[in-house]
Amino acid sequence: MPRDRRGSTMRRLAAAGALLLSLGLVAACGDDEPAETSAGGGSGGAYPVTLTHKLGTATIEKKPERIVALGEVDQDALLALGVQPVGMTELTGVQPDGLAPWTASKVTGTKPTLLKPAESGFNLEEIAKLRPDLILAGGDFTIDKEYAKLKELAPTTAYQTGPAEDSWQDITRQVAQAVGLKAEGDKLVADVEAKIGSVKTAHPELNGKGFAFTSVMPSGNIAVMKSKDDTSVKMLEQFGMKLPDTLATLPGEGFAAELSMEKVSVLDVDVLISHYNDDPATQKKIEGNKVFADLGVVKRGAYVALDLKAFWPLRTPTALSVPYVVDQIVPKIAQAAKAEKTG
Repeated sequence: MPRDRRGSTMRRLAAAGALLLSLGLVAACGDDEPAETSAGGGSGGAYPVTLTHKLGTATIEKKPERIVALGEVDQDALLALGVQPVGMTELTGVQPDGLAPWTASKVTGTKPTLLKPAESGFNLEEIAKLRPDLILAGGDFTIDKEYAKLKELAPTTAYQTGPAEDSWQDITRQVAQAVGLKAEGDKLVADVEAKIGSVKTAHPELNGKGFAFTSVMPSGNIAVMKSKDDTSVKMLEQFGMKLPDTLATLPGEGFAAELSMEKVSVLDVDVLISHYNDDPATQKKIEGNKVFADLGVVKRGAYVALDLKAFWPLRTPTALSVPYVVDQIVPKIAQAAKAEKTG
């Protein structure tokens, strides 16, 4: 796997997961308090609007026309509300054009400049060239390093609780308030939450099924999500599935436990969902290992291998990626859940 792709994937994995347990994320729950907001002249699209976040405040004097979105949750919320940014984050490794499939159809007119995040953050000069009048960065987990300089370019939002801690609902509401579409933002959140709620009825075969959600680490070991506060775990449980106690109680701190091949027997659950960083050689090596291949969950066909296009929206819930997960990925998991245990 190319070094740049693996680095980008691991950065995203860290952004969406590595900080979650240690920082106490409660994501995708829908009942968090929205950002503190004041709007001169009333609600709706009235300006000025002041958003208070963990790093300071963003006062937006008038309707923004040149918006740069530095977080995937931010940009998906903006696009779902029908507002086009002049710049947004490139999603490396999913599609050649840098747009996620759940995002691409919402981009109209001139394609936004795609900004490539590095481990240390974004290129500030590239952002400055876009002449932004609003920078949305509620979902940018490196914003604490960049905020002081970004706020000199334009009013800048940031996380309300901590890096990678805010739920997609909170960030969506923050974006909606920033662009004067508070009511529309509330409806968007409610509609997406209803989409999540529809899964239990549409796919009763998922109810009560124990799952393991894994991703291969650069070391070649397998990381299995074990925290009930993890975004992916929470979403799968909202679909009716359950994180088995055998995984939730694995030793070590953090959102995931790292397993060597000698320890993968713990993955023999009702449904095994795996991701290989789009590395066919590694996938072939693991699937060809007798210890892995002999797992009951693999032998009976209750095993689902996800490519990055399927893994990433499940890993990073947004107002656009959640419906994509429900429509495109849940049916595959539901089909695996139908496999009957024998013996």
